[in-house]
Amino acid sequence: MTFTVKKRIISFLIIAALLISMGKSIALENPSEVTSANEGAKSQTVAQVVEQSLYLLGTFDEYTSDKIISILEASPEVELIVLTANGGSINDRDTIRLGHYIRQKGLDTHLIANGVAASGGVSLYLSGVRRSVGGGAHIGVHSWAQCFGKGQSFQCKQAKDFPKYEEAHSLHRDYIKKMLGADDFYWFSIESAPHNSIYWLSDHDLRRFQITNHRLSVNLQLPFLDEFEEEYESTCHNCP
Repeated sequence: MTFTVKKRIISFLIIAALLISMGKSIALENPSEVTSANEGAKSQTVAQVVEQSLYLLGTFDEYTSDKIISILEASPEVELIVLTANGGSINDRDTIRLGHYIRQKGLDTHLIANGVAASGGVSLYLSGVRRSVGGGAHIGVHSWAQCFGKGQSFQCKQAKDFPKYEEAHSLHRDYIKKMLGADDFYWFSIESAPHNSIYWLSDHDLRRFQITNHRLSVNLQLPFLDEFEEEYESTCHNCP
């Protein structure tokens, strides 16, 4: 599945405008109880198993976790989740649910050389026990926001404008703390850029927050080059 720049911008704003639920961090459900092949088939996320790796392309939606969990359950040989051009998530709770599943399975994550992961794509990347990134890849973060109203009354409240003790932070903060052992990167991310912008992490940032903790010794080849190029262009149109 590919997307035009216009669709990407619309999707990006939808991602940022999602209301953050006030509940505590999601507990991993039993995949055998919640995974539905029919629901997974609705997902726009492209996924392909190649040997011991599962390659992902595109935005994560509300059906992505069902689709990916179903594939992983049927492919026990998979040890590595490879992100390619993944610009965000339409449903943050679904993406975080998948992240918990990947960590529970003890899988690693890798962002392919010259690839891009942003917003929800970064959230899923953090789920890997060992996290590596190829040369020339870009990792981007921004704030979430609660948006309301329409027309001239439409406005958004940025994450950093909520007091730190409020439950509004818990979904993403608790997830990042679980994945990285501390929540420093969460607070950095919501301060780095507003919900309708992006901040591309530097090599210093990657080391500072231990976003990457492993080096992959093999060069991976994309199984869907044409789709990747279009997705990359729309996701990384303002990369440094």
